Amino acid sequence: MPIDGLVIHKLINEINTETTGMTIKNIYQPVNHQLLIKLNKKNILFSLRNPAYIVLLNEKPDVPDSPQNFSLLLRKKIKGGKIVNVKQMGLDRIGYIEIKNRNELGDLKIFKLYFELMGKSNLILVNDENKIIDALKKSTDSMRSILPGAKYIPYYDDSKALIFDDINLLDFPFMGFSKKSEEILRKIGIEKARNQIKNNTVYYFKDLEKPDVSSITPENYIYEELSPSEGILKLFEERTKKSKIIETKKKLEKIVIKNIEKNERTKNNLLKDISKEEKLPEMIKKGELLQSYLYTAKRGDKFIEVTDWESGKKVKIELNPLKNPTTNLEKYFKKIKKTKTMVEFSKNRIKKFIKELEYLYQLWETIDSSEDIETLEEIHEEMFLVGLIKSKKKRKIKKVKNSYRHFEYMNFEIYVGKNNKQNDELTKNAYKEDIWLHTQGIPGSHTIIKSAGKEVPLKVIEYAASLAATFSRAKLSSNVAVDYTQRKNVWKPGGAKPGMVLYKNYKTIITNPILKLIKNI
Repeated sequence: MPIDGLVIHKLINEINTETTGMTIKNIYQPVNHQLLIKLNKKNILFSLRNPAYIVLLNEKPDVPDSPQNFSLLLRKKIKGGKIVNVKQMGLDRIGYIEIKNRNELGDLKIFKLYFELMGKSNLILVNDENKIIDALKKSTDSMRSILPGAKYIPYYDDSKALIFDDINLLDFPFMGFSKKSEEILRKIGIEKARNQIKNNTVYYFKDLEKPDVSSITPENYIYEELSPSEGILKLFEERTKKSKIIETKKKLEKIVIKNIEKNERTKNNLLKDISKEEKLPEMIKKGELLQSYLYTAKRGDKFIEVTDWESGKKVKIELNPLKNPTTNLEKYFKKIKKTKTMVEFSKNRIKKFIKELEYLYQLWETIDSSEDIETLEEIHEEMFLVGLIKSKKKRKIKKVKNSYRHFEYMNFEIYVGKNNKQNDELTKNAYKEDIWLHTQGIPGSHTIIKSAGKEVPLKVIEYAASLAATFSRAKLSSNVAVDYTQRKNVWKPGGAKPGMVLYKNYKTIITNPILKLIKNI
């Protein structure tokens, strides 16, 4: 859900409680959409990029001191001033910091720094006559003017303050609140909602499809209760992580897909060459017939028609009329030899491209199934080592601490690799009696059941097979074939790419992926 007026309400209450009476030590504007007010003990950060928010920081972040016009004006007007209070207008995403400071003549004056955290978010400084001194974003329209000297008119809907009045919840439309907040309000009732809104915490939901934060929550939600600023900071930290994961995935997938397309084109061309083998028997037969009936041909003939001594059928053999019969015969056998050589060469060469494509599809699957940036960094290193990613500079290989996916079922431990590096390590380090699983003929993660010297029950194998299907290219399919065998039957051929192995003495089980795990991939 968006950061609505209910969440902003709690943030402003927190900031008001923590900062009232503090002195403004400095103002920073590291980028155009951010403003940091440093106080003697705390810091107030405004972020005006959608979704806009205000948050309280205990420590000042490392920001460059390269002031822009608006921050320079704020330094001139309110630096050294004391915060009188921080207020919200109703339950809207608009509020202000009231500041008491002396002007150039030494007179004590009141300033208000309005923050509009909605639509075209803005910061506006006004004087004690409510006239605009300056704004981060200047504008004018039919409703109001945000220019120096103009009277400040806020976008404000006081109906949003009515949640604290005695009203019938179902009769009141919560305009401007997020749809999710309104839905929760209607479920839990006005009294519970009012009590939750009045407390000083927010509810952080990490296990939703998208991490989120709210000022109210129904009882059946799994949440973490945090201070408003902690909740917002955690939310954006998680969103930043997810954005980085998505961005890195796209970057790596683009490289892999490009190489897949290139190798598929080469493979298809080789298959076309190999398909010419089908014509070889006919070519050889015509060559033999031409050799036997050469005496019937003469220069200028475009073809000769002879009888096949095996089938008794008439066979038409095309000739080059500009060449004599002997030269035509020589060219026929040269063409046969060339086709044989080309077919043999293509058969040998295509093996390399089939193996390369198996590896690339496996690599693509590991990227697609990655859930964290550490796994993607390991994949990036792998792609660099195998030559898929080029670097002009000498690259130092990073050592990333990253654990396997770990599950427990019926007191058996099950491990699933997150990428090809982990697949190799997992399989290599498993004991020979451990059970190794992999989707049949489909790219996916290596899965190991730790036998611990015991016989592994079929139910455990079935569960591990479902995990192998879940973390594979067949995760959205059903009735997936998964092969399993003891680790001692699995080996890595010399020169094989990361994650590629061969195995024998295996059994196959048909299973389905685990849907609730797929949602997190």
